[in-house]
Amino acid sequence: MNHSIQLHQSECWVFDLDNTLYPASNGLMADVSTRMTQFVAQLIGADTDEALIEQKHLFRKHGTTLRGLMEKYAVDPWSFMDFVHQVDYGQVDPSPRLADALTALPGRKIVFTNASVAHAEQVLTRLGIAEQFDGVFDVAAAAWQPKPHPSAYQCLIEKHRISPGDAVMVEDIAPNLEPAATLGMTTVWIDHQDAQAPAWTQPSAASDYVHHKIYDLTDWLEALPR
Repeated sequence: MNHSIQLHQSECWVFDLDNTLYPASNGLMADVSTRMTQFVAQLIGADTDEALIEQKHLFRKHGTTLRGLMEKYAVDPWSFMDFVHQVDYGQVDPSPRLADALTALPGRKIVFTNASVAHAEQVLTRLGIAEQFDGVFDVAAAAWQPKPHPSAYQCLIEKHRISPGDAVMVEDIAPNLEPAATLGMTTVWIDHQDAQAPAWTQPSAASDYVHHKIYDLTDWLEALPR
């Protein structure tokens, strides 16, 4: 499959939210992560260091902290979401360039996130790009199965009637693109070029599921042929 041709003919664009539609450097996700650790600490009655160890264990074993909390501790996912997203959204600056680039992009635009619709709406509104999107598909819509669980992608394409061969997915966590590529989507990985980035966010040396690697979303969208 020629993914360069595919890119220019796409009918649907699927975007990750956090650290994809806004820069990782603004600190929002760091605050969310801190809130996650606080939630775990309160749940298990531990100090911050012990809670962080448990949080990382849950993440590695279950794919996300939330999924681990649901399976190991029967945590109500909505209470977790409400707690961890009590953060300062003012850290997300408006992005008129991104808004213009998305407006010029043909086809439908959908957010696909392991967070909640409420969180996504806050971020999209702060960025000034809410009107450019046709929908938000969150982890609740995927029956609480997070990316990269294949069932989440199947739910996405069924709910939004996406033809994978006519779709592009953009992500900053490379392994989340593997199920999309398997389904037939064209994939775009945002490489933040962060030397401190965890190994699990990077594609393996032998992987072939990243079709395009970019370094800045807005620059890349502006450079796309129309």
